[in-house]
Amino acid sequence: MNKRKSLIEKFIGFNADKRLASTKKKTLLAVSGGVDSVVMCDLYHAAKFPFAIAHCNFQLRGEESDGDEQLVKELAKKYGVDVYVQPFKTNKYAEERGISIQLAARELRYNWFEELRKKQSLNLIATAHHLNDNIETILFNLAKGTGIRGLRGIPVRQGNIIRPLLFASREEIDLYQSKHQLVFREDSSNAEDKYTRNKIRHQIIPLLKEINPSLENTFAEKVELFTELETMYEKHMKKSSAQLFLARGNDIYIPLLKLKKTENASSVLFEYLKDFGFNSDQVDDMLVAVDAEAGKQFLTSQARIIKDRRFFILTKLADKNFAVQFIQEGVTELKMGEKWLVINSATPEQIKPDKSSAFIDRSKLEFPLLVRPWKAGDYFYPFGMKMKKKKLKKFFNDEKLPLHERENVMVLESNKKLVWVVGHRIDERYKVSNNTKNVLKLQVK
Repeated sequence: MNKRKSLIEKFIGFNADKRLASTKKKTLLAVSGGVDSVVMCDLYHAAKFPFAIAHCNFQLRGEESDGDEQLVKELAKKYGVDVYVQPFKTNKYAEERGISIQLAARELRYNWFEELRKKQSLNLIATAHHLNDNIETILFNLAKGTGIRGLRGIPVRQGNIIRPLLFASREEIDLYQSKHQLVFREDSSNAEDKYTRNKIRHQIIPLLKEINPSLENTFAEKVELFTELETMYEKHMKKSSAQLFLARGNDIYIPLLKLKKTENASSVLFEYLKDFGFNSDQVDDMLVAVDAEAGKQFLTSQARIIKDRRFFILTKLADKNFAVQFIQEGVTELKMGEKWLVINSATPEQIKPDKSSAFIDRSKLEFPLLVRPWKAGDYFYPFGMKMKKKKLKKFFNDEKLPLHERENVMVLESNKKLVWVVGHRIDERYKVSNNTKNVLKLQVK
C-alpha cells in the first residue's frame, strides 16, 4: 500500500520537476499575511530553501492593513529571514492613471518586487498562487471569451516570477495550516462577492464540485494538456502569421486572396490582431467584408484596419496633434507630425525631383504659406498635365494611393491655391521654368 505524499514532499517534488525553488536559489517571497503565503513561507523553511520576505501595504483597509504588516514582520522574525515592507498610496496611483484599484495594486507590487530582487541580488520572486486560483483564472478567462492561452491559466513561471504552490489545492493548504497551527490573517474582501473572482470562488466552483467532486484533480491534469496544446498552437500560428501579415514600412498588409486560402483564418487573424485591441466580433466582420467594396474600416483605440482593393491594411494610430500651420517668409523648417519640412534655396542645376522634394518658383508664392491636411473638394493642376485641373480624390485614385495613406496626406497652400500635394506632386502653376530666378526647395525628412 502506497503512502500518500505529504504537502512538503509534493512541494519539493514539484519544484524540482519544474526547476523552480531549490536550495541553491534565494527567493523573494511575496507574503500578504493570508493563509496561502503563510503556508508558502513554512514550506520554504521546511524544505531549507533560502528566502526573504516582501510585503506590500496598499493602505486600503486601514487598521486591517497595518495588522497584516505586523504579522508578516513576526513571520520573518520567526524564520530568521530578511523582511522588506513597502507602503503604497494605491488610491492616488489608480486615480492618476485612470485604472482600477486591482490593476494599480498589481502594477505597484510587481514593479517593486523586481526592483527589490535586483537590489538585494535575489534569484527569483515567488507568489503563493495555488491550484484553486488557477481554476478560478481558467473559468474567468472562459467567461471573457479567451483564446487557447487562457485555458492553461496561470503560468508556473514567467521570467523571474515563479508559482511554487500551483500544484496544491485549497484543501491541502488549509489542512497544512491547521496541522502546523500557522497563524495567518484573513482579508475581509475575500468574502465579498462584488469581485468576479469571488463570485467564481463562492458560487460557481461549489456547483461544479457537486458535478465532479474531484474538480481540482481534473483541472490539474487538463492544465498540463492545455499547456502542451498551446505550444503546438503557437508554432502553427507563428508559421501562418509569417505568411499572412506583411510588413510594409509602419503598416501591416494582409492579402485578401491569401486570407481566403488560409486554414482557420478566424483564429489566425484573432491571435495576431488581439494585441492591437481587436475582438473576435470584429475579426468575424472582417472575414465577411473580404468580398465587399473597398473602404470598410475597423477601429480600436490602438489601430485601424482599412479594406483596400487587394489588402486589409493595418495602421497603428499615432498621436495626431498636427492640423494646420503657417510658414512665414524666412522660416527654414517646420515640424509636421513625426516629420520635418525643410525649406532652402536652390539653383536650377540642383533640381532633382523626387516624391519627398518639391522645387518651386519662389516669385510665384505669397507668404505666409499654409500646411494642412487635404480635404474633400481640394483640386490642383498636377505638374506635367498641361494645366488640366484635377480633384485630389481623383488624383489619388489615378495614382492608386491606398486609402489609409490618403488620410495622412498634407497640402501646401499659397493664397488659397495648392502649391504641393506633399510627397506626391507639385502644381503646374508653380513649376520652375527657364525664366525662374529664385528656386525654393521644400523637402520632407
